Amino acid sequence: MQLDQRKYPRYTSSDLHAVITISPPPPDALISLEGIVLDMSHKGIKIKLNSAMPDDIPTSKILINIVMPQSGLPVKIHGFIRHLSDDSECGINYHEDHCENELSNLLFECIKTH
Repeated sequence: MQLDQRKYPRYTSSDLHAVITISPPPPDALISLEGIVLDMSHKGIKIKLNSAMPDDIPTSKILINIVMPQSGLPVKIHGFIRHLSDDSECGINYHEDHCENELSNLLFECIKTH
């Protein structure tokens, strides 16, 4: 069995809804995809998309919109695609502009309800 050697632990989620928007959008149309957050850490987030990510998207920034489970407050997370899997799972790294405290608050509220 291989040990997980990640710098930050992952926290699982099962009912956190996310909407991903590609920014800037491709020339023909805005791309907005919905999914469920599978897990998150201080470095990134993994989302199971309801539909496949289009193959021809350019290297883009991603905007993730999440509604906090307890407070109902909307949260916007900026990042970029780290990896895509064949089964519509999308790994996204947070943009460096997000501060550590902001991410800690997000993780705290998302995991304390489980």
